[in-house]
Amino acid sequence: MISVAAMSGLLEAISAAGASPDRILRTFALETSVLTNADRFIPCSMFARILEEAARATGDDCFGLHFGERFNPKNIGSLVYVVLNSPTVAVADAQVARYLKLYNQAANVSFTVEGQLAFLRYVLADLGIEAPRQQNEYSMVIRLNTIRMMVGSQWTPIEVQLAHEAPGNISEHQRIFGAPVLFGFSSNNFVIEREFLERQVPAADQRLYRIMKRYLERILEEMPQEDGELSSVRRAIAESLRDGEPSLSRVAKKVAMSPRSLQRQLQEYGMKFKRLVNDTRRQCALSYLKDRKNSLTEIAFLLGYSEASAFNRAFKRWTGLTPSGYRYQAASGIAPAADSKSDQ
Repeated sequence: MISVAAMSGLLEAISAAGASPDRILRTFALETSVLTNADRFIPCSMFARILEEAARATGDDCFGLHFGERFNPKNIGSLVYVVLNSPTVAVADAQVARYLKLYNQAANVSFTVEGQLAFLRYVLADLGIEAPRQQNEYSMVIRLNTIRMMVGSQWTPIEVQLAHEAPGNISEHQRIFGAPVLFGFSSNNFVIEREFLERQVPAADQRLYRIMKRYLERILEEMPQEDGELSSVRRAIAESLRDGEPSLSRVAKKVAMSPRSLQRQLQEYGMKFKRLVNDTRRQCALSYLKDRKNSLTEIAFLLGYSEASAFNRAFKRWTGLTPSGYRYQAASGIAPAADSKSDQ
């Protein structure tokens, strides 16, 4: 999954380039409202396909480049503030490597040193697209702009290496990156001088760096400790609950898979779809109940039940407690045994 915050302004960019965002998103059964909520996530493979379709629909073969050029990295959120306030470039890159999965579960970054050169790498997982050119280029421009915010707007790498074949015209690539751009590599890379890794970040605020790093560390600790693909399916189920009983086909569409592929993937984890739905619903119920602002009727609706009585019966089956009994124990400082149970 990828955070919608990482694609802020996409709808406006599509409109400015002369295409209809609604029409493009309908191709993927998405409402435009999905991309206006920065707290939401969508499948990375879907984002890559949206960028490819946007390039086709707008006639802008460099849509990903141009979108990335206009994107403000600060829109991504806390991760970028940690990066901008890191003491050195190397430390900043290490923070991206550690926390990037909070925003993009399909990407990995790292750096390697070879002699007097270093390589800042960006690798996308297999998204089911032969060559996700637009997302590669979009992501690399954002990385370029982030580094420029750290060390100066005139900075350029020695060379840019991209993990897809060269388009017919690369003049925009050369203009935006300000460096030679080569294609057909196994990963996306900035080639830089080795000593650049130790470059100090002039405007770094160490106090803000420590605060934001503690915040990201806490979020990282709270992430479900399960495979990223299974976590993505669970998130899609949670988003579907308020519409009633999540179906295999609807959830598969949300994670950009066919129902058969999703079923096969769950089997590899030893998980049945119905059991995952029940367990996700139970986890959501426990979370909602801990916030006393949510009434039991509202929680029942959020979980896809037409009546609170149906929610009561299901919750007691899962935990042995009524929802109100669970809420009372939690409010009294008693750790409810229900927290450690899972649906079978």
